[in-house]
Amino acid sequence: MVPWSTLMLVAIALALVACQAAPQTVVVTPRPADATAPTAATNITSAPMASGAAPPPAAASPQPTTSAQGQTSCAFGQGFATMRDLVGAAVVGDCREDERQLPGNGNAEQRTANGTLIYRALDGRLLFTNDSRTWINGPDGLIDRPNNQRFPWEGDRQVIEALQHGGYLVYFRHGATDSSQTDSDPNNLANCATQRNLTDQGRAQARAIGEAWRSLNIPASKVLTSEYCRAKEYAQLSIDAGEVEPSLVLPDPLPPEVRQANTAAFQRLLAVPTPSGTNVVFVAHSPNIRDAAGVDLPVEGEAAILQPNPGDPPTLVARILPDEWPALAQALNNR
Repeated sequence: MVPWSTLMLVAIALALVACQAAPQTVVVTPRPADATAPTAATNITSAPMASGAAPPPAAASPQPTTSAQGQTSCAFGQGFATMRDLVGAAVVGDCREDERQLPGNGNAEQRTANGTLIYRALDGRLLFTNDSRTWINGPDGLIDRPNNQRFPWEGDRQVIEALQHGGYLVYFRHGATDSSQTDSDPNNLANCATQRNLTDQGRAQARAIGEAWRSLNIPASKVLTSEYCRAKEYAQLSIDAGEVEPSLVLPDPLPPEVRQANTAAFQRLLAVPTPSGTNVVFVAHSPNIRDAAGVDLPVEGEAAILQPNPGDPPTLVARILPDEWPALAQALNNR
């Protein structure tokens, strides 16, 4: 008979072998979304919003899109992610880039597989547009239209209609120039050969703006320009007019006291009420309007629409990029 102690040792050994051979069961808990996931690269500056307008797209709570290799390549910020959900993920498609702010007008865009998501700072609307249609988060919810039309409540249409009725100041920064050229003789501005001049692109911009203005019947009773050739040429090619205004000369080469005096003179011009039925146009440089009214125009050819306030600086109504004028003319002439 086997002793009891020996049987106990055998039983313990068999149990140990069984424990080592038994497979381990691992319970996997799904990993929560990473709170520090990549966000859109741009922070949108808030702008006055129209009634019912959506807030600017926020960079919080991004929805990442992965590439075929499984690597995160871009993300939808909160506002654009919401718009994508409203329009439909299948219609919008995956993102192709992170959100980016457009220089000049405060808009933000994000290209997708099927079009472009847009935040329009002018009226605070979120849009998605493809080759033929645009979806807008409007006053009563999502609505869509052909690209060459505008709803009455859209901010860009309302700006154009306001210009058609007059009473505004329109300040153009001169169009595209050749950055390899310099202003080598600011004391002889009659000599265009010593200045930075318009390129063919800048001249084409001016002509296109002129055609758009004539098509839209935007009136202008007075056009004042800088003495520099690029401003005078831009005014002639676009509005077909121009009278040199000394206070609009480029401020950069001037002594501080002359620059201050010119700014004060220009501020007086901006404070003069513009009669209803017409507009006053200025064509000059970015520093002039920045010094006089705190308005920045980083894009050559860009326009600031201003409402004069006697005794106070003018109110900035909108910024319009040079290529937007022809698109507005096409849309508003098809209503």
